[in-house]
Amino acid sequence: MAAGRLANGYRIRVIAPSGAHLSLEQFDRARDWFEGRGHEIRCDVPRTSWQRFSATDGERLAAIHAAAREGDIDVVMVVRGGYGLSRLLDRIDWKLIAQSAHRGVHWVGYSDFTAFQLALLAAGGAHSIAGPSFSWDFGRPEPDAYTVASFEAALSNRPAEIGLTGANQQVLAQAGELRGTLWGGTLTMVAGLVGTPYLPAIDGGLLFLEDVAEHPYRIERMLHQLHYGGVLARQRAIILGAFTEWRPSGHDNGYDFDAMVSYWRERIATPIVTGLPFGHVDQKASLELGRDYRLTGSGDSLVLAAC
Repeated sequence: MAAGRLANGYRIRVIAPSGAHLSLEQFDRARDWFEGRGHEIRCDVPRTSWQRFSATDGERLAAIHAAAREGDIDVVMVVRGGYGLSRLLDRIDWKLIAQSAHRGVHWVGYSDFTAFQLALLAAGGAHSIAGPSFSWDFGRPEPDAYTVASFEAALSNRPAEIGLTGANQQVLAQAGELRGTLWGGTLTMVAGLVGTPYLPAIDGGLLFLEDVAEHPYRIERMLHQLHYGGVLARQRAIILGAFTEWRPSGHDNGYDFDAMVSYWRERIATPIVTGLPFGHVDQKASLELGRDYRLTGSGDSLVLAAC
């Protein structure tokens, strides 16, 4: 298979359950990219916006349910994240969505879509794919080859092994091989679900987290929310992806992302590893949320792989 090309043709329903288009040019380019590779794109997303959203709450809710009822699709992808799903969680028919997922439909996205994916796992016991969004990742002049390959592997139900970079070997040497249910996503969304029925009760899991434009002290504060809620202590490992686009403050005095990670490694016994290629970045792995994974050492790096 040539780099940047998916192996099979899929019938893909594109929805926008959160924010409106940021770039119609980018969306059209993504559509051309998929259709040029033999995929069927179905999309009724308005090309205009309603407030900061792609459509009204009722219209976005109807689009989600219509996608779940569509009996001949393979994939549901989100145009982008943004904000909006938190307004809909108590009105989504999770049984209907779970039935779609159990039929083999892959619900794919990240960022604000984290709220949907965690609620689907909590309320419906169904898996989804934390992975690329339609416009941002495939609407660029040349989609990232790693992102494409990982996405194709996940849709083929054979998720690729994922290498982690960072100073992790000492952490793994202390913990050995770690196995558990992989779950998580954008930290802001995960923390926002604490105390609600939409946060899965995962014991012995591998919790992956990422975020964008959040200063390390805000990341630390959200991790405290998970810690005080008993979530962190119940995990086999905390796996950190990309935390990008934050601005240092003049009074940080050496407090940065690495200092925040060091604080948490001293604060809790749960191993914390870094370097997961996932987040609001060009190169991202596709992760099957809700599936059992293992975290092991391989030479000088760690490898995350589906069991």
